[in-house]
Amino acid sequence: MSTPEPRPDGGLYSVREVAGQLGVHPETIRRLIHGGRLDAVRVGRVLRVHKEAVDTFLARQRIKPSRD
Repeated sequence: MSTPEPRPDGGLYSVREVAGQLGVHPETIRRLIHGGRLDAVRVGRVLRVHKEAVDTFLARQRIKPSRD
């Protein structure tokens, strides 16, 4: 999984763009936002996600190696 490419518009991404970069369905991103696991802002009627929010979310999802 990778974060979306940097943008000149302040790093705001649509739900569809984030979903495409993470390889999940846009509804999955909406559920993460509404569940409070991924920060987003509402601009008019659409949700936008800051690049930093995606980075933070991915950092929290990192799996620590198990000790066998």
